[in-house]
Amino acid sequence: MTLRTLQVLHQGHGTGAVISTLHLSIGLARAGTHVRFACPPDSEVEALARRAGLEVHPLPLRPKSSRENARRLRQLIERHPVDLVNSQSARDRRALALLALTRALPVPFVATRRGMPLSFPMENWAVSRLAARMIAVSRTVGDALVRRGTPRHRLVVVPNGLVLDRIERPATPDEVDAWRSRIGWDPAHRTIGIVARPKDQQVILAALPMIRTPVRIVMAGIPPGHALDAAARAVTAPHAAVCVSFDPDVRPLYELLDAALLPSRMEGVSQALLEAMALGVPVLASDASGNRDVVREAENGRLVTPLDPAAWARAIEATLTDTEATAQQVAAARRTARDEFSLERTVDRTLAVYHDVLGR
Repeated sequence: MTLRTLQVLHQGHGTGAVISTLHLSIGLARAGTHVRFACPPDSEVEALARRAGLEVHPLPLRPKSSRENARRLRQLIERHPVDLVNSQSARDRRALALLALTRALPVPFVATRRGMPLSFPMENWAVSRLAARMIAVSRTVGDALVRRGTPRHRLVVVPNGLVLDRIERPATPDEVDAWRSRIGWDPAHRTIGIVARPKDQQVILAALPMIRTPVRIVMAGIPPGHALDAAARAVTAPHAAVCVSFDPDVRPLYELLDAALLPSRMEGVSQALLEAMALGVPVLASDASGNRDVVREAENGRLVTPLDPAAWARAIEATLTDTEATAQQVAAARRTARDEFSLERTVDRTLAVYHDVLGR
């Protein structure tokens, strides 16, 4: 009998969590699972899911509307029965917990936590007892959930999988040239990039005066008018900085990067970090959260003290100048991303959780 699952996501646009959820769902469908995919109507992720051939159910889940969200989810499950529901974000998690609490949820639900938990400990304690399993995408996220009341026996760590479909297609020369123009690339600067929405990028800007090598920082995912955009425009020679709005196709940008940075302290397992590693771009990440599950200091990248501009300056300088050590790290990083964090492994481990919950 085919396993039927409902994957629920209240977010609609291209964050790493959205990308990871979408491609996990595609992978589950390819593995023979009947996947129903609930997401915001008229959203980017809805269009991508339909293009991938998923059975899509547009479902608006409003902030601070758990009862109404729960009602909509129950109606969806009644119309389209499934064997198990997997919550992938906060609003659906709260709505499903409310249904389980009131015995109005006819099937078990699994809650996936894709970032460091910010919910109140009491809320986390309650959800972790109503959900059949809590999936954490890194050991660090899992440890944080336990500190907030999740029982160890209900917790399973299933790391995000690298979405190779996003990066395996080679970037064309025209695409790379377009990005050169977009970021103001010039050969006098080494180009370093941060592919993320606002997540501690100001620390890297503060590190610039301490970096000897002229660099151009590209912050991809920062909209015009943001405070970081104004700070980037204020950077003076010998360095430069530029912000570009979120673009779902950053593949050509990686061709221009001498290093990829992730100063964030709140990651589960970052798709941008895995992508850079898989493509052979040297990586530096904050020594925090799920970054520690991916990057091993001086082996496949560099871990840097969070919020410490001087530490970031030293690490960037070392990455750009110590070419032999950096080349060794790049080779190890490719293996880490492509082997240890393959999407196929993530799909297999997720299915194992589902079968365990259902007693199959």
